[in-house]
Amino acid sequence: MNAARRRDATARWTGLFPEVIQQLIRHGDICMRTPFFETRKRARAQQPHSLPFTPARFRHSLLALTLGCALVPAAHAEKPIEWQEPGLQLRPRLSFETDVLRNRQLAASDMRTKTEITPKAKLNARWQIDHRWGLEGELELNDSTERETGKSTEHDTQLKVKQLYGEAQLQEYGARLRLGRVSHTDDRGWFFDTEFDGVEATLEQGPWQVVAFYARKGQWNRDLLSSHETRSDGTDYLAALGTYHLSDTHQLLLKALHQNNDRTDQRLTHLAAGSQNMPKSGMQHWAMASLVSGHEGGRSVLGEAIDLGATWFLDEQSEWAPRATLGYAWGSGDDGNGKDNAHRQSGLQNNKAKLGNIMDFEVYGVALDPQLSNLHVLTAGVGFAPMEKSTLDLVFHHYRQDKVGALGSDRSNLRPRGDQLNKRALGNGIDIVWGWRPTKQWRVEVAGGVFMPSSRFRHNNRANADKSSNVYAGSVGIKYYPNWSF
Repeated sequence: MNAARRRDATARWTGLFPEVIQQLIRHGDICMRTPFFETRKRARAQQPHSLPFTPARFRHSLLALTLGCALVPAAHAEKPIEWQEPGLQLRPRLSFETDVLRNRQLAASDMRTKTEITPKAKLNARWQIDHRWGLEGELELNDSTERETGKSTEHDTQLKVKQLYGEAQLQEYGARLRLGRVSHTDDRGWFFDTEFDGVEATLEQGPWQVVAFYARKGQWNRDLLSSHETRSDGTDYLAALGTYHLSDTHQLLLKALHQNNDRTDQRLTHLAAGSQNMPKSGMQHWAMASLVSGHEGGRSVLGEAIDLGATWFLDEQSEWAPRATLGYAWGSGDDGNGKDNAHRQSGLQNNKAKLGNIMDFEVYGVALDPQLSNLHVLTAGVGFAPMEKSTLDLVFHHYRQDKVGALGSDRSNLRPRGDQLNKRALGNGIDIVWGWRPTKQWRVEVAGGVFMPSSRFRHNNRANADKSSNVYAGSVGIKYYPNWSF
């Protein structure tokens, strides 16, 4: 959007926003017409929109900036709005996925294995009627087979409505509106990786991006082949994500998610702020701080968390592209007295990201895959490129609880039989992750992990019970992305 169109858009918004917002957008117009890192001094006369400094103006501007960040959510922060041209686009995808989890009960022997095999066929269709209006839908047909030791095989065929929404492109305002079912994944899957039914608005002005939505999950049927599907549990979600682009790879983030369910007495507000810079050379970093507050289970809630780390590309000239990663994450725990100080995520998160490699994976551990709650996770990894368009990573994790407490079944992959609750140390994990993209259409993703429990975990709750054996997990995904457009 050029400067003249931005000024015209600002004038149209005048009746909707306070004057201070208008001044901020005008200031953003000036910034966008000059190099971001320019150091040449400018005379005051060259800044026609500059304002004399007063405490009142400063407070108003600070408030406007805060609201601009906080009233906002869930698309990937690094992706700007893609303005669609009229026409029909069909994007099919075929995939085959296998997931294996062995000894989730942390037994010493008599270990059980759970395997799920799922071939999928997905079709995304978008009809852009004109430069303003568009429709988009996405169907997924999957045929899953689940086997678990000691249980009968389960087979399920589903036809899921992954997305179905109408869209209005307000390009003259730098805005986009959507109504219907929209798929959302925020950065690192910290808040959610799912589909929501509701209304979404996106606004871009200069280096700012603001996305906000109000929705429910599963308000309408997801599986067209089932009449007994469980629908929404009644939780309302108000989500927001603000992004400020310092450069093409570096963003500052401020995001919020509010969950409200009167049936279960849950009212939680999640706030997170941080920075991420993901260049393809030098050093990558991520740093996030989170606060959750509200009410759940008859107790007031106030929990904190941090997640920070960096990946270094060690030799940019080498065809092996070696790199090293170091990270640390902490989610506060609760001692059971008074206010609940345990940090918790939304329950819709996936905690997947890249560590300089070409595929997302569970960054807190493939086998344990914990929620960041009552937990310290120290992560160290090394990786390289074994061949062109391929990466291989070896990652180590050390787990320790913040407060000694039961390993909640809703906050990890595991269902331990015997937990002595006699120490904070949980154990260690090792992951190996391989990704390969031979062409733009094909992707191969393989991840395997082992969790080595501490002596705290036993075959059962007897004092002399044998120590638990290791937990193993793995996944294989083969995906094909043809691209058809009309």
